[in-house]
Amino acid sequence: MFKHFLLIAAIVLLTWFSRLLEGAARHAHPGYLLISASLAAGMLIILAGCELFSNGVEHLGQRMNMSHATTGSLLAGVGTALPETIIPVLALISGPSAHGQDIAIGAILGAPFMLSTLALFLLGLTVLLRKILKKGAAPAMDINPKALRFELGQVIFAMALILMASVLKVRPVNYLCAAVLLASYLFFVSKTIKHEAEEGESYAEEFHFGTFLGYEKRPLWISLQVLAGLLLMVGGASIFVDYISLLAVKSGISALALSLIIVPFATELPEKVNSISWTLKGRDTLAIGNITGAMVFQSTIPASIGLVFTRWAMDRAELMDIMSVILMGALLKVTVSRRKRIPAAVLLAGGIFYLAYIMWIVF
Repeated sequence: MFKHFLLIAAIVLLTWFSRLLEGAARHAHPGYLLISASLAAGMLIILAGCELFSNGVEHLGQRMNMSHATTGSLLAGVGTALPETIIPVLALISGPSAHGQDIAIGAILGAPFMLSTLALFLLGLTVLLRKILKKGAAPAMDINPKALRFELGQVIFAMALILMASVLKVRPVNYLCAAVLLASYLFFVSKTIKHEAEEGESYAEEFHFGTFLGYEKRPLWISLQVLAGLLLMVGGASIFVDYISLLAVKSGISALALSLIIVPFATELPEKVNSISWTLKGRDTLAIGNITGAMVFQSTIPASIGLVFTRWAMDRAELMDIMSVILMGALLKVTVSRRKRIPAAVLLAGGIFYLAYIMWIVF
């Protein structure tokens, strides 16, 4: 089943790239059907790449004797965050000046917002589902408190810097904040590598390249599987950003609003799917680390790019986006400071921030 899914995704990827190259002139004004099909193809490719990548990353973390906290926050978190990082870069390179910058800013701010609200909300629902399926399970996530407190502190610090730059609107301050954000991520990496494994941690037994292609679980084939997944994620993101721009122009809806809601929702699918899967398997540290690690990455690397290469003009809606991430991060940090578990109710609170923001955008 999965082998066929990957094969179809690869064929769709090659076909769509040929369409983009050969039929650009013919589809100068594509209809909604073609745009919708292209967006669906992009999401399909991202998901296929995500599955290959995350499975390979698990085996890579095992080979490198990494803890779940390190594997989830660094390897999985960064890997599944790459599509969101590619989108603002592509938007700045290929889009018209103001239009491309709107999409870039929306994708940069939308990614940590979507992770801290909708992704955590879905994780809370998954915890409740696990409680129903496994009657003995607690309606909470078991986590590595020390690692999670550190990651949340990094997110809050980064978003506070972004908020300051957004309010002051001074170019030299933007450059300074970008440099600090890059330095803070390097600091985060140096600390995260040292996280120790907790009792009972285990990794996936199945190796996709081994199961479907017959390759042995060696570093070469693990690396090639990770690379294959990465290429699919980047290809899917490239297709998605092309057609989300066309959708914005054709529908007349603000490109910034679309990129704040639709783009991050699609590109955050890898984090959501991976974390839900890991939660159902009882690998809570991997699940939450995948999300918080991606939040740290998104609030530093793409944000530094935006601060330097865009006009970084914020409206009230974008400032609300930033504040929502800070408040949700603070709620989680306070919770983790008092206990070694995150109750489902705290995770579900992300849905409140998400709903409030959507209502703000719509009305």
